Amino acid sequence: MLGRIPEEDVARVRDATDIVPLISESVVLKKKGRLFWGLCPFHGEKTPSFKVDPATQLWHCFGCGEGGDVFGFTMKREHLEFPDAVRLLADRGRIEIREEGSSLPRGRRERLMEACDAAADYFHQVLTRSKDADAVDARRYLSERGFGSDVARRFTLGYAPGRGALVKHLTAAGFSAEEIVEANLALPPFESGTGGASRLKDRFFERVMFPIRDLNGRVIAFGGRVVGQGEPKYLNSTETPIFQKAAHLYGIEKAKGAIVASGTAVVVEGYTDVIALHEAGVVNVVATLGTALTTRHIRLLGRFAHKIVYLFDGDEAGLRAADRASEFVDASATPEAGTSRVELFVAVIPGALDPADFVGAHGASAMNDLIGDAEPLLRFAIERRLSANDLSTPGGRSKALAEAAAVVAPVKGSIIAHDYANYLADRLLVDFETARAAIEKSRPGPVRRDEEPGTDRESGAQREVPEVLDQRSRAERSLVGLVAADPTLRQGARSLLQGDLFTDPVARTLLTAVVNAGSATDDALFREVSKVDQQAATVLTGLLVDAPSAEDVHSVARQTLAKVKELALERQIKEKRARQKALEAAGDADAADTLFKEIATLQSEHARLRQGIVPSEAEVWDQ
Repeated sequence: MLGRIPEEDVARVRDATDIVPLISESVVLKKKGRLFWGLCPFHGEKTPSFKVDPATQLWHCFGCGEGGDVFGFTMKREHLEFPDAVRLLADRGRIEIREEGSSLPRGRRERLMEACDAAADYFHQVLTRSKDADAVDARRYLSERGFGSDVARRFTLGYAPGRGALVKHLTAAGFSAEEIVEANLALPPFESGTGGASRLKDRFFERVMFPIRDLNGRVIAFGGRVVGQGEPKYLNSTETPIFQKAAHLYGIEKAKGAIVASGTAVVVEGYTDVIALHEAGVVNVVATLGTALTTRHIRLLGRFAHKIVYLFDGDEAGLRAADRASEFVDASATPEAGTSRVELFVAVIPGALDPADFVGAHGASAMNDLIGDAEPLLRFAIERRLSANDLSTPGGRSKALAEAAAVVAPVKGSIIAHDYANYLADRLLVDFETARAAIEKSRPGPVRRDEEPGTDRESGAQREVPEVLDQRSRAERSLVGLVAADPTLRQGARSLLQGDLFTDPVARTLLTAVVNAGSATDDALFREVSKVDQQAATVLTGLLVDAPSAEDVHSVARQTLAKVKELALERQIKEKRARQKALEAAGDADAADTLFKEIATLQSEHARLRQGIVPSEAEVWDQ
């Protein structure tokens, strides 16, 4: 399990990462004045609205409303949690970081990967060259599956003889007992005391070995399949500092190019299924590692594909697995998610065959047809629930509607939910409003958490549609942006929080956070505001990116404050007029006359502002 990254290491990674070169790796940027412009990578657009400010080290898209710093961009672009974004940028900048709780420096992680690489090479040499009877049996087993020496070489398949052979090999290669155990390549002795590498026991023995690699092709773990009889049939590496089974996929390093090219990722459940499909020419295929598909898997595949097809065996166990997969449907599967949308589909192999057997019997063309005809996961899950009930009875239809509505509930309010309300209405012979109401009232099933603590479905959440702001909110937020750009304005700006000048809640929250941030500016100010309110911090990126030059901030602030006060006066005049009419209707002439005089005073001040008479420098924050 990975630990917490100290703030000083996070700061070193941030300081070493220039935002313009980072974003330029995936977005074509053109310099216009002090800013860089490009097409937003997070939503489809033809006219650039994505701006990068090298001075503040912030970015903001004025089309979709997203914004942030180098970590925020990496998290959104790569679908990562914050710690993983720090690790990725640390690797990019060749910066060694420590992780509190694991006491594992980056150099240590490299040693564990080197140990796994060395183990994979050793297992492969045993499989391909050893004349021992066990190795011969392993080659025979693979040959019977259609995997000859060429396949073994392409996938670095191996054989683990056990009996301490791997420990002896790695020790001779210079790896310590601690490193061998930490990489889960050996088990410590049961007796107390270390005793050195000579007392370690090989983790894997008498098994065909499948190296598990990360995106860069580095070996990080293993899956082992027993040859002949024995339990468990498959044995995977346990969690290590470099391997989490809920976050990695077998074959991803080979499949990612084909996934990008096709836009589709196919997920199966077995190592041999991946190999068989790849060898048949169906290369956009990966497998989970002894677990069900997790949200982290979906985020990983979402970096390369907009469509994920779960390929399940047609037996009952496969159908149950497909049912469980529907628990991962969320707003990222809806059209409203834009270019970050990941559509989920299901293909069930007929005849209770597994993928390897099916492609062996029918060929790649039939497999591609099966994948191409995959059914949307939501519809599949809905039909499974409808078929489990007696739709010929009112009670059966009512129960079916409730169960199906729960499947659609995670995407309620979306276009897809509207479409499936129509679908359920047709299937269950009810009117559209009844089906829609059932979905709106239904609660989604329990969220399936990944196996690593602290992970959630956040990155798959539907991106908010940018707000359409009225003139008053735009002016208020612009004023806060000027206060954010120039710390010398903040002390005076505190007075703006005392009255009812600000009506936009985001502007008020942001102003409070900014004036409490002391003299922090640029990305440091962004970080301080992020601790208070993430929505306000995202709004701040746009305000800072579009801020005027330093020499103009004070004069623009005076004009903007005048506009905010002008709009506030219009609101106050309108409210007082309404109260005046109510008092006149109630016969309270004295109170109505008092309000009339107050309105006249406000109108005079409003007229002064409308004429362009803005506050002086001395009275700029005077209310």
